[in-house]
Amino acid sequence: NYFSVAFKQLGETIKAARGFNEFLKFMLAYLVYNEGVIIALDFAAILGAVLFGLEQTGLIIFFILVQATNVLGALLFGNLQDRFGGKPSLSISIMLMVACIAALYFAQNQTHFFIIGGFVGIAMAGVQSVSRAMVATFSPPGKSAEFFGFFALTGRTSSFIGPAVFGYLAAELTLWYQSQGQDIVLAEQSGHRLAILSIA
Repeated sequence: NYFSVAFKQLGETIKAARGFNEFLKFMLAYLVYNEGVIIALDFAAILGAVLFGLEQTGLIIFFILVQATNVLGALLFGNLQDRFGGKPSLSISIMLMVACIAALYFAQNQTHFFIIGGFVGIAMAGVQSVSRAMVATFSPPGKSAEFFGFFALTGRTSSFIGPAVFGYLAAELTLWYQSQGQDIVLAEQSGHRLAILSIA
């Protein structure tokens, strides 16, 4: 059946990938940095509401802004990759993402949040588009579909790790701040703000 065929094909792809050490190193790196992107996507609305008091309309505008700058980021990093190659372009996009997270930690109002969101959209598009292009670079002739499948599977199977870590840290830090005498609202804000650093 389709299920057994899929697992058989996956096994063959994994065997084939063993002969490509650089691709496997890239997949290991992807497991780590992709978690940061997933956390940012999953918790953007919560961070906007908890830290900056954004309501539904503000959050919708925020996500439209991120999507708009996402298009800009894909174009920008596509050009960067053509000029400088995949690895430098990917490094720049990840460093931009880390800089955005650092800025978010210090952000104090909704305006800061929206500006940072614009840059996050650019960085996120760079990370995602350049990563896909890197897989195409690593794929041997006739194996690109399998390598892209392995790439997608790697992202899906690990996608719960980052949000679980962030959620655990935010909850535990909130409880710790409460135990230090902060009221629940301030403790929740403090806990989430400190947990933001786990994205970086």
